[in-house]
Amino acid sequence: MTTDRSVQPAVRPAAKIWLNRILGGLAAVILFAMMVLTFVDVIGRYFFNTPVEGGFEITELMLATLIFAGLPLVSATDGHIAVDIFEILIPNAVSRIKEALINLACAAMTGVLAWQLAIKTGETVGYGDVTAILHIPIWPVVAFMTATLVATALILVIRAGVVLFPRNR
Repeated sequence: MTTDRSVQPAVRPAAKIWLNRILGGLAAVILFAMMVLTFVDVIGRYFFNTPVEGGFEITELMLATLIFAGLPLVSATDGHIAVDIFEILIPNAVSRIKEALINLACAAMTGVLAWQLAIKTGETVGYGDVTAILHIPIWPVVAFMTATLVATALILVIRAGVVLFPRNR
């Protein structure tokens, strides 16, 4: 948003540092690993006619982990894409209420997704779901996705409270 509401951050600075270190570091490592895997796969495929076995499966699992690792980070820093064409026309109090309602709606939707993924985690553990080629268990990735969605929902609820009840700096 382009308007400054002087709102306290939803996540305390120390917690934000740990979020950035853990999830941001994980995302960076995964992105680098995906790059190396793709490079090795392409070189092996085109020059030696030997692709990385299961490279596609590994990339799929890493991509899911990468995407869900970023959700709490983006929510904690309010880094979601926002179109604020009419924001200047809305009074500050109304804008804060609107922003809080949006955060709460997003938290509710994220909570529903987390609930459904928690069910899916139980199913993948129960069925022993694995990838087709390398037989990598899927449940750890689904459990990680669930945990990051829960964290994201909590962050969004906190953001709504911070927007509605700002503390003076």
